[in-house]
Amino acid sequence: MLGLRKFFHKVSLSAGIMTAWLLLCGISRSPKEAKFGLQDLQSTNMLQSMPPLSEIPLSFYLSAAAFVGSVAGGIFLVRYLQKRKIREDLEQIAEDQAQLSVDSEFEARQVDDEERDFLTELCGTSDPAKLLPVIMSAEIFEQTVADYKNSVNFSKADLNKIFLLRKSLQFSFKNTDASFSCTQMIEAGTQLEFQIRHKQKKIVFMSTILDSNETQLLIKPPTVKRRPANIKQFKELYCNIRRGNDADYEFKFKITGQLITDLNAVILRHTNKIRKLQIRISERLPMELQMDFQLLSAEQFEMEQKFDLGRLQHHKLSGIIKDMSAGGLKVQLDELPPQGINKSDVFLFHLPYASLRENLAATVLDVIPRNGSVDLHFVFRDTDMLTHMKLNQYLHRKKLSMEVA
Repeated sequence: MLGLRKFFHKVSLSAGIMTAWLLLCGISRSPKEAKFGLQDLQSTNMLQSMPPLSEIPLSFYLSAAAFVGSVAGGIFLVRYLQKRKIREDLEQIAEDQAQLSVDSEFEARQVDDEERDFLTELCGTSDPAKLLPVIMSAEIFEQTVADYKNSVNFSKADLNKIFLLRKSLQFSFKNTDASFSCTQMIEAGTQLEFQIRHKQKKIVFMSTILDSNETQLLIKPPTVKRRPANIKQFKELYCNIRRGNDADYEFKFKITGQLITDLNAVILRHTNKIRKLQIRISERLPMELQMDFQLLSAEQFEMEQKFDLGRLQHHKLSGIIKDMSAGGLKVQLDELPPQGINKSDVFLFHLPYASLRENLAATVLDVIPRNGSVDLHFVFRDTDMLTHMKLNQYLHRKKLSMEVA
């Protein structure tokens, strides 16, 4: 590239020098009369000695135009080649960076060579710039999978490869960095809250995913009189699930059958019709529940959680739970303890009939004196998905019993 540029530069320079010499420094050598005088020594330039324009042959104009065109074309060609070389270098740098990013993601997620080859087949390209978005985004991955399933290259043998590739890329429900776009992301062993809606009635039960593949999943059915319930008589199951502090999700499964062996597992078809909801706090349910609490500071609670100190003795006090939701509660005390109660202090208590093994922990949000008593407002802390479900179930049962009474 550099040698070609130097060649055109030398040609252009030589042509310029020759043109200037012909136009400005020419000396007439036309035949003269025998008489010789001093005027014969007078120099004349080419313009003075040139014949009239009408006498110049057409071939001269064509040659001059071709010469000027070739010089101008050479200059533009050099500039074009230079810009193309710069563009190709930049594209190569971008491709190398994309390939480095793809390789880094594969290594970080421990994707093996077979799965890498299948990803290339799935995307229909080995271009790292096109592979990288598929690796980084669960939504783009699922759209690519949907397009591949509708293509002529798809076969049923690829279903298991797609399912395993999704897991290797860490597009799972527990990974909050990946958007929850299909139920294939829910792993076996996850507990879900299901609802059977039949004739304006709702039957709520919890179950565990026993197994899952790309097309369907198996769940353990609830029991009726210690026997597995017949779930296949219904068409669909509704499901609610909370994902950390991300959001609540609502969707429904089609019931495709129920096994007569293997715990009478219910077969559900996967879905990608998932509704994302804001994190819901259940309705606040009024109650008059006498409760014993343990009071400790936020620092003490964090220390016990960090070092797993077990059950230690703390200051005990009694109060009345005035109302409760799945997000918190309000407690009424007759009087404050001697050391007082500060915001961020933690109350520990055991909620009976809620099927919870561990104590619930609630952080004090506000302390309000009222007519000789004290109202405390709390928010539950560190409640996982299972605890949240059991709290909702407890409140639901409590509400039904209150309506019956």
